[in-house]
Amino acid sequence: MEFPLSLEVNGLTLRGMAHRPDFESPSTCPVVILFHGFTGSKTEGKSLFVRFARELLKNGMGTVRFDFSGSGESDGLFSNMTFSLEVEEAEEILKMVHTLDWVDSEKIMLTGFSMGGAIAAQVAKKYPNQVHKLCLWSPAGNMSEIASAHFKKSPKLANGNMDIGGLELGLAFYEDLKDRDLYEGISVYKNPVMIIHGTKDQSVPYEYGQKYAKSYSKNKVKIHLIRDADHVFSKLSWVEELFRLSTEFLKD
Repeated sequence: MEFPLSLEVNGLTLRGMAHRPDFESPSTCPVVILFHGFTGSKTEGKSLFVRFARELLKNGMGTVRFDFSGSGESDGLFSNMTFSLEVEEAEEILKMVHTLDWVDSEKIMLTGFSMGGAIAAQVAKKYPNQVHKLCLWSPAGNMSEIASAHFKKSPKLANGNMDIGGLELGLAFYEDLKDRDLYEGISVYKNPVMIIHGTKDQSVPYEYGQKYAKSYSKNKVKIHLIRDADHVFSKLSWVEELFRLSTEFLKD
């Protein structure tokens, strides 16, 4: 079954969706929290997150996926979004999922795409004992470089913010990321990690995924490079490979 969820963080309502197996009797199940990427939403492009949630459901796993504030259907303005604020919201989502009576609290897992992958790594760093497994898709360890590029190349608005394809990106986004090392300290997380990256990802080159793998080198870490795949896995064969590998990892 699929049903909506909501959560208030810093006075803003975040809106999400849950997918839960139809239990014949009161029971719990493993749950995967999905974190979307920069300018993305809880559905992600071509409904990637919806399709993955339904695939996990076939394998007895539930999911929870929210729009971060300023994105999708959640409250707030995109211009107020920062990486740190999304990490804070992701932490609150994790805390909420731990309270749901249909969730196996020993098997809460995180999957993040692009910037959502970098956010998932930060959440696992802070709550290493509350995250059963970590699965990162095209994890954007280069967000500081991306932020810097936007503020050097994108048209400036009168208030100093940027116009990125019709979205207003705040200067605070750049300030928050410019001196931040997204790999620092993440090795505190010791549970299993899977990293999946396309070899022709031009937004986040796969070397950033390899750097995540090296950061978790003392873990049970796996990295899989999908040959010729781009950042958003825009071929059916790449999506099938992504879903198969992720489901096998999360289900084991």
